[in-house]
Amino acid sequence: MKAYILVLTLFALCLFSSQKVFSQDETGISIVNKMIERISSIETVTYLLHKQERIGGKIIEQNSFTKLDVDPFRVYLKEILPKGGVEVLYVKGQNNERAIVNPDGFPWINLKLDPKESLMRKDQHHTVHESGFDHLMQILKFLCEKYKTQIDSMVLNNGTIKYNNLECYSISMTNPYFGYMDYILKENESILEIAQRYRVSEHMILEMNDEIKGYNDLGNGQSIKIPTDYSSKLLLYIDKNKLLPLKMEVYDDKGLYEQYEFSD
Repeated sequence: MKAYILVLTLFALCLFSSQKVFSQDETGISIVNKMIERISSIETVTYLLHKQERIGGKIIEQNSFTKLDVDPFRVYLKEILPKGGVEVLYVKGQNNERAIVNPDGFPWINLKLDPKESLMRKDQHHTVHESGFDHLMQILKFLCEKYKTQIDSMVLNNGTIKYNNLECYSISMTNPYFGYMDYILKENESILEIAQRYRVSEHMILEMNDEIKGYNDLGNGQSIKIPTDYSSKLLLYIDKNKLLPLKMEVYDDKGLYEQYEFSD
C-alpha cells in the first residue's frame, strides 16, 4: 500500500512539473497574439514615452507624456525633452482634422496644424495618429498574415527578463525577407498610401528617394525604392502582467532605426 501511494505521489509530481515546464515554454507567436488581444481591448491609456529615431543618419531623442482615448480617437501630448512645455491636442473629426499646438514660445498663440504635414513631422518618424500601441499591433498582424507559414520560426520567445523592475517576456522577430524593391508610383499616389498598404515606414521611403520632397507629394509614374517590410528585426519586452509592450527596438539593414520605451 505504501509503495502504491509513493508511485501516485511521484506521478503527480511529474505531471505538475511537466505542466510547469510547458507553461514556461510558451511560443513567441502565442505571446505576441496575447499582446495583440490585450492591445485590442484598450479604451484609454496614459504613459511616459522615451523614443529614439534615426533621422538623416543621427539618433534623435525625445521624452513626452501621452494620454490617449481610442474611440473616439483623441490624444494629448506634452513634450518633456528636448523642448519642455510644447503641447499637442488632436481629436479625430474636429478642427478640420488639425491638431491644436501650444508651442510654449513664439508666436505665443495656439496653432492649428495638419499632423501629416512637414511642420509637425519635422524630426519625427510618425504622426500623432500612430500614438499608443495600435500602430505596432497593425504591423504585427499584417506580418503574421503575410508570413503565416513561417511566422512560428520568425518570432521567438527568448525567456523572461527584468525591465524597469517588471517581469517581461523577451520576444524577437527576425525577418530574412526584409529588403528593398522597385515601385512605380501611380498617378496622384502618395507615399503615405503606399506605407499604409504595405505596412512599411513612410519616413524610410522618404529618406530613400531624393526626388520625393514631402509625404504628400503625388506620383506621376516615376520609379522609386520602397522597403519590402517594416523591419529586418524587431525586439519586444512585454510586461508579463499587463501583456503590453514596454520596450520596442526596430532594426533595418543599417542598424537601429527606432526605439520606444513606455513607462508609468
